[in-house]
Amino acid sequence: MKRFFLLTLIFTAFMLQSCADASELDLLLNKAQKEGRIVMLELGSVGCIPCDAMKPVMEKLAKNHKGRLDVIFVDVKKDKTTAKRFGVYMIPVQVFLDKKGKEFHRHVGYYPYQEIVPVLKKSGI
Repeated sequence: MKRFFLLTLIFTAFMLQSCADASELDLLLNKAQKEGRIVMLELGSVGCIPCDAMKPVMEKLAKNHKGRLDVIFVDVKKDKTTAKRFGVYMIPVQVFLDKKGKEFHRHVGYYPYQEIVPVLKKSGI
């Protein structure tokens, strides 16, 4: 397990070395903030098994909380700037931002729908 953790850290540190443009994300975050919606950022990568397992969870969240929650996936392999900005060292990471854009909850790893719902309820959704 320690070996896996070390290899994951080395791989992730390598991915975070270069920069990418995160302006599209900023536009989405600003729009959600102006319209008073909470945001769930899913920071992961295509091909990552737990990240791919989050897809149906994200779809269900987006469908069941439409108009109150924006669910945004960021591929940290393509957008290393956002990964650095949110301090991502392992994936997937779910970052929840309130209506003012401030982080109020974070989780690392696969996050089941039924465990996310109470977090959203506490935030007012």
